[in-house]
Amino acid sequence: MFPDFDEDYGFTAKCGFALSPIQVADVEQFSQWRVSCNFYETGSGKTVCSTVISLMAGHSLTIVTVPPILITPWGRWLNKVSERVVLFRGKPKDRAAMDLTKARWIVVSHALFRDEFARLLAEFMSRPSAELIVDEAHAIKNIESKLFKKVEVMAQDKSLQLLTGTPISKPLDAYSYIRLKTPKMYRSFQQFENLYVGERDFFGRVEAYQDLPTMAEHFAMQTITRTKFDIHGYDNPPNYPDGSYELADDHMRLYEQLVDEQMLQFSDGQKIDASSATKLYHALQQLVVNFDYFSNDPKKKSAAYDYLDLTIEQTQCEKLDKSKLIVWTNYKMTSASVLKYLLDKGINAVAAYGDSNAEKAVESFMNNPNTRVLVAQYQSAGMGLNPQEVCWEAFFMELSTVPIYMRQALGRIDRMGQQHLPTQRLAVAQGTIQALLLEKLLRNDDYAVEVEITKESLRKSLLGR
Repeated sequence: MFPDFDEDYGFTAKCGFALSPIQVADVEQFSQWRVSCNFYETGSGKTVCSTVISLMAGHSLTIVTVPPILITPWGRWLNKVSERVVLFRGKPKDRAAMDLTKARWIVVSHALFRDEFARLLAEFMSRPSAELIVDEAHAIKNIESKLFKKVEVMAQDKSLQLLTGTPISKPLDAYSYIRLKTPKMYRSFQQFENLYVGERDFFGRVEAYQDLPTMAEHFAMQTITRTKFDIHGYDNPPNYPDGSYELADDHMRLYEQLVDEQMLQFSDGQKIDASSATKLYHALQQLVVNFDYFSNDPKKKSAAYDYLDLTIEQTQCEKLDKSKLIVWTNYKMTSASVLKYLLDKGINAVAAYGDSNAEKAVESFMNNPNTRVLVAQYQSAGMGLNPQEVCWEAFFMELSTVPIYMRQALGRIDRMGQQHLPTQRLAVAQGTIQALLLEKLLRNDDYAVEVEITKESLRKSLLGR
């Protein structure tokens, strides 16, 4: 038994934490695999289990690569249960001065893992026993990305743990995991596509898949997937109020005008392809919330803000004895506009979006009782946020078009330790692209569930049934 653990793989001597019986069994199974995938549902203990596995193996170095917002939480956790933890970040001169030779743990962002790969690889290869942990591993689902290629190189004949509660958005995403776990399963991605793609539409997008049970069988190798209920017997399903609303008449006219103008461009000979369709989707969804910008009239506000006002009134989030509120947005324009709107109303709010200081905003939301609202963009704050002790109210002002981001965001307040009934309000403007995008989002996730066979579909999560 490794000396840091008590007899049930606990850290009771250091932080009073012990694994549940099913986590103990999973840890022992994970330890048998050189490359493994931990697809525990968001909030179910991936970080803790991966740490135990690494300590049990007695590695002299573990590199943990994560989204930037997760560096501090990982550092806090590791400093509780281990030692010689290096948070590899900061300015180039600061990183250059860091001594990595004595580190037991190196926590680094995905971006710096790519950019400083030569240095990290040299240190990694110099150790007698080293391991790589990739948290939020859906970041490597594109095999052409630099991150995937660097992970593949570092993990050659070395231990690799892939952690994510949201591994795939569509079935073809499964290939990257299979290639890392069982590289001889398929000769190439082209072969993988040929086996499982049934039909494509005019734009070359996949319309139907085939033989997904076989893909699911291969995807499940060296993988364990658990829900919060599996591990802890926790089942507190969120409340999903009806989030539909209608735009004002002049707003709807402007929306329809933009649609007509775009269709006219297409009819004049411009090629309609997947790229132009996606651009149109994004433009239209931004128009739904940012009526003032597109109408060139700062006095005009989308009805989405009326719904936001109603949410603030119903949740009473400004009061210190009530839940704080997370407002989810998809675009920088919306994030900035919502933040200004809240501050102008005298509400103490912060925002995590784009190039803003997401980590600082999240820290204030989590620890400052006077910070009552977090405006959160999916890609900036959808991972690593654990606000269940201070928040059980969320308002989705815009929907992400990517199922992974939606699952991550929905899991922020619906997680182990939540003592209140979570309420998730999804704002959908009727008669607009939002309704279509929600339908498309649900349909894509239904395909993913055929491969990720133990995960409840996003459809069930969103509709609450």
